[in-house]
Amino acid sequence: MTPSRLTGAQVHQDLTQLHAWTRHSNPDCIEKNWQFDSFSTAVAFFDKVAALAEQHNHHPECLSVYRRIRIRLWTHDAGGLTALDFGLAKAIDLLITQEFPNAVQTAAST
Repeated sequence: MTPSRLTGAQVHQDLTQLHAWTRHSNPDCIEKNWQFDSFSTAVAFFDKVAALAEQHNHHPECLSVYRRIRIRLWTHDAGGLTALDFGLAKAIDLLITQEFPNAVQTAAST
């Protein structure tokens, strides 16, 4: 069963529960970018995000460029944002806080 797409008001409310994720419109997604102290730390983070994605049965778009990682979340089947996206974003925020506190959030791409 495809999860229900959230309304604009629901997305706005859910964004207030996250730490500095940015919403984009094409595709309708949320995104966050980090820079790590080394390539190996960025890869370790990516590995942990992969495990979280498997646990949540929801898989993000990830871009890795040396020490930088960009994650975009949206539910392809729903054509936009669902509760799955915000659940995984919260888990990623918690992961950063607990295991990668030196990661630096960088500006969202356009």
